[in-house]
Amino acid sequence: MAQRILLCFVLFALCWISSPEASPVSSRKKLVIDHDGGADDAFAVTLSLLNEKYFDGPELVALTTTNGNVNLTQSIINSHRFLALCDRQDIPIYSGAHKALVADMVSDNFYGMDGLGDTGYEAPLTIEIGKKPAAMALIELSEKYEGELIVVAIGPVTNIALAARLDPDFIGRLSQLYVGAGHIYSETHTEPEFNAAMDPEAYYIMADSAAAAKVTVVPFSQVYNSLNVSSEWRKNVLGEIDTPIMEALNSFERISFSKEVSWTQLDPAVASIALHNEIVDEFRYSNNSIILEGESRGINTNDFSSSEPNTRLVYKGNIEQYQKFLFDVYSAELKP
Repeated sequence: MAQRILLCFVLFALCWISSPEASPVSSRKKLVIDHDGGADDAFAVTLSLLNEKYFDGPELVALTTTNGNVNLTQSIINSHRFLALCDRQDIPIYSGAHKALVADMVSDNFYGMDGLGDTGYEAPLTIEIGKKPAAMALIELSEKYEGELIVVAIGPVTNIALAARLDPDFIGRLSQLYVGAGHIYSETHTEPEFNAAMDPEAYYIMADSAAAAKVTVVPFSQVYNSLNVSSEWRKNVLGEIDTPIMEALNSFERISFSKEVSWTQLDPAVASIALHNEIVDEFRYSNNSIILEGESRGINTNDFSSSEPNTRLVYKGNIEQYQKFLFDVYSAELKP
C-alpha cells in the first residue's frame, strides 16, 4: 500500500511539474541590433545591454552590421568596441552589406572618420565575426526565436531588405521590427533623411514587405519634434553619470557635440522606444513607402487614411519619459 501511495505521489508530482501553469515559459524577448557603427549606435547597444542587465530587458543575441555612418569594416570594429565596453564579447557580430543595393551615398562623417570621435583607438588585429552573412543570420535567428525576436534597425536597412527578399516570411516571424529612418515631411523637414537616403531601394523593399502589426517606423522628424533633448541636459545631467560607459559615450560624441545646438539623436530614441514603449504618446498607422526616382528620390511617403496601412509610425514622443529612461538605465550601475 505504501508503495502504491508513493507511486501515485510521484506521478502526480511529475504531471504538476510538466503542466503549463507549473512551468511558465519565460516571456523575455530576444533582441538584434542592425546598425552602421556610429556614436549614436553606441548608445543603442550600451542602452540595450544595461537594460538587459539591470531591468530584465530583452536579451541581446546578435549585432548585425552595415555600411552607413562608417564603412562595413569600421562598423565591425566599432561593434567589437561597444561589446568590449560592456564586457559582452560573447555576443556574435555578423557582417552585412558593404554598400547599397543600387547606388551608394557618401557618409557625412558626422561623428568623425571612425564614427566614434576619432579618439585614436587601435583596433584588435583580429575580431571574430559570424560565418554567415547578416541577412542569413537574421533569417535563422527569426526561425530560432519565432515570435520572440525584436529587430532594431538603426542604419540603412539593406540587411533587412535582403532578409525579406530571401525569405518572404522573415518579418512575419518577428515579434517586432523597429526601423529608425525617414521623415514625415513638413516645412522643417524637406530633405531625405540619412538612413532612408543611403539605400532607398532597401527601404522600399522593407516597406513593401511590412505589416502594420509587425513594423514600427520611427521617423527622425518626429524625434526632432518631440524627443529633442537639450545639449545642456545631455552634457550636464546624462553626461555627468560617473561610469566608464558614459565616459566612453562622451568621447565618442566629442566631434558631433560641436555641431549640435541640441541632442537630437535617432538611434538612442529608437532603442529606447523599442525597450520602453511608454515613451510614445501617439502612434499613427500609415501606408508608408519611399520615392525612388527624380529630385524627390529618398523622400518618404505616408498615407494616413489608407485602409491597408503597412506600418505603425511613432508620431509623438514623451520627452520626460525618454529622459527618465535614459538616466535610470545609465545610472543603474551606480546603485547598490
